[in-house]
Amino acid sequence: MNDRLLTVYAPPVDEDIEPGSDLAAILINSLRRNRIDLKDGDILVIASKVVSKADGRLRTVDDRAEFEELVANSSTHLVAERTYGSGTTVQIVRTQAGTVQAAAGLDQSNSGGAVVLHPHDCDHSAAVLRQRVEASFSVRIGLIISDTSSRPWRIGVSDIALGLSGFSGLDDQRGRPDDDGRVQSVTVRAIADEIASAADIVKGSSRGLPMALVRGAGGYLDNGGDGAKALSRELGEDWFRYGHVEAIHRGLGVPELPGRAAAGDNGDDILEKVSRAIRVVRAGQSRTPGHAAWRMRIEGSGSRITMSPSDSPATAQSGGPPLLEAMVGLGSLVERLHTALFAEDLSATTNYQWVDGELGAFPRGVTLDITLIVP
Repeated sequence: MNDRLLTVYAPPVDEDIEPGSDLAAILINSLRRNRIDLKDGDILVIASKVVSKADGRLRTVDDRAEFEELVANSSTHLVAERTYGSGTTVQIVRTQAGTVQAAAGLDQSNSGGAVVLHPHDCDHSAAVLRQRVEASFSVRIGLIISDTSSRPWRIGVSDIALGLSGFSGLDDQRGRPDDDGRVQSVTVRAIADEIASAADIVKGSSRGLPMALVRGAGGYLDNGGDGAKALSRELGEDWFRYGHVEAIHRGLGVPELPGRAAAGDNGDDILEKVSRAIRVVRAGQSRTPGHAAWRMRIEGSGSRITMSPSDSPATAQSGGPPLLEAMVGLGSLVERLHTALFAEDLSATTNYQWVDGELGAFPRGVTLDITLIVP
């Protein structure tokens, strides 16, 4: 790859793109109308929204609950969820295409109120469009179907390659020497994503610019056939497959959070955080007997949790002495509470109250004093 000049241009597309539109013909007409003569090595970047519209990938929803159901049906794996505003839930999920995106990449902007789904098979759609354009201009090109996505650890959004045809999309530097002659062992550049981001600077489907021509990256074209799916890390290799809160909840045996998720703007007060932690502790099937022997009460607007014997008579859950089971359950509950509180950025100090009985000293109750973890 010796090219050092990259040019990006977004020709206007005048036609409205609707379900059933011949998208390839519309894009070809736009290129000809703007007197663009494609060359070997050019790369076209097409917004996924117009591909979806032409394919009829539109759905109508009546409320937020139906939208969230669409998100669930369009995803394979929940990564994290938070609430905003008046109870609106935002989910980060792994989509059926393998990408990790907010709301599964579903979009309601500039669609007449309909929800725009991802294309059914972005790599296939990219291949079909590329072949039509190549046949029309007698050239060899690459084609990317792009979508806007947020980025972990970074503020703002940029475009990524959702579909890809004509080149591999990855520039594997492993085994090559760097400028100092040192052999590289880990660097694999996401060329398709970088080209999609460059194209996003000039295009925008809301402005009648759903396509961009990128010239100067032809050296990356090859016969790669893996498509954009190769850019998505497999779930087993994903170090960040869950958000930190969701990972803790799953470790506590709670795959689905009961009640309201945490606020995305960190706007929950301590009472809400502590209440959610107790819901998590109580959710699911207990792994340790004796939990039912204790009740938990929030005091001081969330600054304290007290645990005391429940009013129900002690009963054995695993065939052991009820009192011993209760003591085992108390220790388990205390540790589960500390873990659930950590997911809420809270910590606690534990104070036991003891009484003497036939078996010697045994706990009468526990008090946890809550403090906020300051990063």
